[in-house]
Amino acid sequence: MKPAYVLIFTVLLLCSRVEPEGAEEKPAMEDKTNTETEAEKKEKTEEITEEKNVLVLHEKNFARALSENKYLLVEFYAPWCRHCQALEPLYAEVAAQLKNQSSPVRLAKLDATEEKELAKEFEVSNFPTLKLFTDGRRHNATEFTGKRSVKRIIQWLQRHTGPSAVLVNHERVAQELINTHQVVVLGFFKELKGEKVKVFNDVALDIVDVTFGITSSPELFKKYKVEKDSIVVFKKFDDKRADMPLSEDELDRDELVSFIQTNSLELVIEFSEENGDKIFSNKIHNHLLLFINSSMELSRGLLDDYTAAARDFKEKILFIKIDVTTEVSHVLNYFGLSASDAPALRFINTDTLKKFIMAEEAINKDTLKTFCQNVLDGKIKPHLKSEDIPEDWNKNPVKVLVGKNFEQVAFDKTKNVFVEFYAPWCGHCKELAPVWEKLGEKYKDHENIVIAKMDATANDAEEVTVQGYPTLKYFPAGTERKVIDYNGKRDLETFVKFLDNGGDLPPLFEEEEPDEDEDEDKEIPDEVSSESQQDSEKLVNGSSRKDEL
Repeated sequence: MKPAYVLIFTVLLLCSRVEPEGAEEKPAMEDKTNTETEAEKKEKTEEITEEKNVLVLHEKNFARALSENKYLLVEFYAPWCRHCQALEPLYAEVAAQLKNQSSPVRLAKLDATEEKELAKEFEVSNFPTLKLFTDGRRHNATEFTGKRSVKRIIQWLQRHTGPSAVLVNHERVAQELINTHQVVVLGFFKELKGEKVKVFNDVALDIVDVTFGITSSPELFKKYKVEKDSIVVFKKFDDKRADMPLSEDELDRDELVSFIQTNSLELVIEFSEENGDKIFSNKIHNHLLLFINSSMELSRGLLDDYTAAARDFKEKILFIKIDVTTEVSHVLNYFGLSASDAPALRFINTDTLKKFIMAEEAINKDTLKTFCQNVLDGKIKPHLKSEDIPEDWNKNPVKVLVGKNFEQVAFDKTKNVFVEFYAPWCGHCKELAPVWEKLGEKYKDHENIVIAKMDATANDAEEVTVQGYPTLKYFPAGTERKVIDYNGKRDLETFVKFLDNGGDLPPLFEEEEPDEDEDEDKEIPDEVSSESQQDSEKLVNGSSRKDEL
């Protein structure tokens, strides 16, 4: 699933760790048939077998599994799907933990490429798809919407198989809830029914990493000085509490989610895998990063000023701190920094992907406030990184662009320039490389068509947004500085038709409905991980990437 905007931070952070590099190809049906084992050919019965505590389902035993388990989470997978392969050990770990806890929830899996009728019945169109069945009902299964990690899957299941919010009727229970958890969202409603309560409970189902409570107790209204229906976030940091009094009108779900997300975060957020989801699901797309060395006394005092500035820009900018003594080399590399540069600041907007650098050397509350306000007001130009121009950049059929020569080449008024923006680690880019070289060879002597490429992980271009790899853009000749996105098939014939048609695809060559892996057409950075730089620059919205059926 691709978001309307990509969290570029995502380049740094990487959430899923579930995606090996490289393109996914669905094996041909005849190959699958030729490699079938005797076990696969064995006649299916109602008997239910297990693999690593996961029930193995098919058309013959599916109904039985539903009838025998109050809660059944079923993974619809494809053997060739790399996301399914990466999920497999995590899924088995969840199954083992639940089984050891004598949980009423069981986990199961079903090969949707074999069980096509079941896949059709449950509207499975991509992989992996996880659905929770309750009380043996085949209808109205709940699709899993959380992050695919052991912790998040278990949290999601607990929230969907128990009360979404704890019913709080006594002061002792409320105080115990608040004292036990870092953040608690408590809904105060005079009556525990109606549309507002429904919206509150629905939101609690989705935000599984925060504890929710609900009350109608006059005692608690008085104790916590709540006069009308309200949502209150209690927290153990910053201002300790945030209130959202509700109007007589309906409760807007998006407003509630935004309120909870904003107030569940500390004013200064520590960069970590644990905080990744909170950072990137937030409505605030302006992020200020402070790189510090926690072993230095200077950094401890600097954080006080940083926190003070954060108060002035709450709900406008997320203030994030990154300790360079931890495994963040991929983040440092992305911003062109080294650990020795700490303390250092970088500002990034995750919609436009623009980055900004503070000119002042002194970092204090006043310089921070001035810098942040100037960025918001558009008074500071974005910082563009660039490699040095290679001496032989123009020697080969495919021209090599960097930040420093991009403007000169791409916006040459006399040339039509077709550029591939790539990442060195990207599997799809590696697949495209020989085709792109052939395209360059074909047009190397053309008077006004130039084929070029640019490493977008090491270079920026002011008027270009790269949200995935490879990204292909066409810069037509002329003075209008047009930029045309190429969204057609990535083969030589279609490229040639596109170029010979002046940057437009004839109808017969327009991209058709996506095949099984078209949702992976580009690799885009995921959120939050500190594995390798190669992994850290794959993009996704932290939600779940899937392969299409």
